[in-house]
Amino acid sequence: MCGIAGIILKHPANFNLTQKIKNMAQTIYHRGPDGEGFLIANENTTTPFFDTLSTNYSRNDLKFIPQQHISNANANSFLAFAHRRLAIIDLSETGHQPMCTLDAELWITFNGEIYNYLELKAELKNAGYTFYTQSDTEVILNAYKHWGQNCVSKFNGMWAFCIYDTKQQLCFASRDRLGVKPFYYLNNTAIFAFASEQKAFVKSGLITATINKKALHSYLVNSLIENEAANFFEEVTELFPGNNLVYNLNTKQINIKNYYNLQTTANLSNDALSENELIEKINYTFENAVKLRLRSDVEVGTCLSGGIDSSALAVTMAQYTNKPVNCFTAIFKNQTINEEPFANLVSTHINAKHFKVEPTYDGFLTDVNSLIYSQDVPIWSTSTYAQHKVMQLAQQHHIKVVLDGQGADELFAGYHHHFLAQWNNLITTTNYSAAFTQINVAKKTIKHPFLFFVKERIKQKHNFNLKQVHQLFNADFLTSNTINNPSVYFNTVNTQLLSDIYDTRLKSFLKCEDRCGMWHSVESRTPFADDVELINLLFSFNGNKKIKNGVSKYLLRQALKPKLPTQIYNRHDKKGFETPMNKWMLQLMPQLLSEVKQQQFDFINYKMLNNISKPNTAQSNLLFKLFVLGRWKTVFE
Repeated sequence: MCGIAGIILKHPANFNLTQKIKNMAQTIYHRGPDGEGFLIANENTTTPFFDTLSTNYSRNDLKFIPQQHISNANANSFLAFAHRRLAIIDLSETGHQPMCTLDAELWITFNGEIYNYLELKAELKNAGYTFYTQSDTEVILNAYKHWGQNCVSKFNGMWAFCIYDTKQQLCFASRDRLGVKPFYYLNNTAIFAFASEQKAFVKSGLITATINKKALHSYLVNSLIENEAANFFEEVTELFPGNNLVYNLNTKQINIKNYYNLQTTANLSNDALSENELIEKINYTFENAVKLRLRSDVEVGTCLSGGIDSSALAVTMAQYTNKPVNCFTAIFKNQTINEEPFANLVSTHINAKHFKVEPTYDGFLTDVNSLIYSQDVPIWSTSTYAQHKVMQLAQQHHIKVVLDGQGADELFAGYHHHFLAQWNNLITTTNYSAAFTQINVAKKTIKHPFLFFVKERIKQKHNFNLKQVHQLFNADFLTSNTINNPSVYFNTVNTQLLSDIYDTRLKSFLKCEDRCGMWHSVESRTPFADDVELINLLFSFNGNKKIKNGVSKYLLRQALKPKLPTQIYNRHDKKGFETPMNKWMLQLMPQLLSEVKQQQFDFINYKMLNNISKPNTAQSNLLFKLFVLGRWKTVFE
């Protein structure tokens, strides 16, 4: 929806607060080109301002509508909020931010969407609250006023916001349950500051772009990014998903509290339902999730790959809209990974407006620096580029909101390693006959499933990446932090899924989703990753039920079977946002090796690097990350 930023001075200082907050807002302009707003506070006044986007506002009865240019701000102010607006709900000036309550006691800068805002608004009206806008932002303010910090438990949606509570002299920040919307902060002796993107801290001069060495090790050796609160950028901390943060303006102290964690709330409350009852409940909950995410004052489109997840969204959207759905697809003609025929089937099935883009090697080279800059932190494959181009395609066709299927694999069990968890469960419970049967029927989805099972069990005991990293990286760098085995398999499907959600995959995927969309001023809505009813439902029964007769995402398929084209329902392959990376790497290798050598990284064994002529897959992946790291240094340092 938007971009947010803020700075709070801890002590009086020679600090150009207004210029710094303007710089932060300008850096994240792409997140909200439709409007801007600033809040500047000192001990006596709290005042909204505009800067470059001055307009003739008519609603001077609302205290958050700015009437002054930011150059008039008091030089002795201690707090500044900024907001970049992507207008989605309440397109009028009454949707302006930072917004306040009528009494101006509470101010907010908010990024995201609260999809059940109409229901909450009705509930709050019954409790005596009056509303002056049509926005979901005002609902958050009154919900906080009514329920306090527990208000977030009432929200269904994606969010990152900060509320300045002038009465209690605190700032209350929150991030949605699984981390669809980002929130980063600085906290040092001089300031507390926050922003939607790390680059806002760098380009405003609050920090220099210094790499956190532990995060660098995680990225290069363990293929993990932003897996800890301490960020890739030194000094930056990430507010993790499902957490609230309170900054006390009097004591200058931060308190962080977790309000949602599936690892403690997952249960078996729906495990007694029959399969048909469970499928019916999933269908109802999923349809409601999609309907809620169609709430918008601008047109909503969808990303369509032709897989089960995106097809489920497309056919359900078509069911609840009265005009053709705008669908956006990345294609790779004459490539085995090309899903265009499947996407065409779905678009024809629902009579969609179907738009396509073909990412190319030359295009990747042209765009790679801006791609890395848009992402803030390094990428680990070219698949991000495909997503980047799809969002650009949506922007080119003037669609500001899209639905995307991110999170479906982590709810419904869509990856091959989820089969392993099911098989492990059957074996550890001594149900050997069922385990043999389930492995055998998995050939519908996995080529040579018995061989796959044996290989993965061996990989779980032996980290075969060690040879490559020991050859390429210096010993001091390797031993500076723990080297993880990427093959970690659990004994229940739901435990495996929770590990994917919290420890490895989903959080990083959602970060890419946010940056790809917002770089092109497109809001991406992810029902599978932010609908609390759907998420809770999918973790309220035995996860083994999510895979049946060798078919992944069985329950989602069954719930959508009446709506899907037969060919889509029967798809058992898994592609995702793939690109012809192996082919591209062959073309890129000479330039890649040259650039990595020029960087003269102090943690690389350049003697070994100079001997590489035809790298294997593992080496190619490592070299690609080093290439990206070099480009990251170019755009940030």
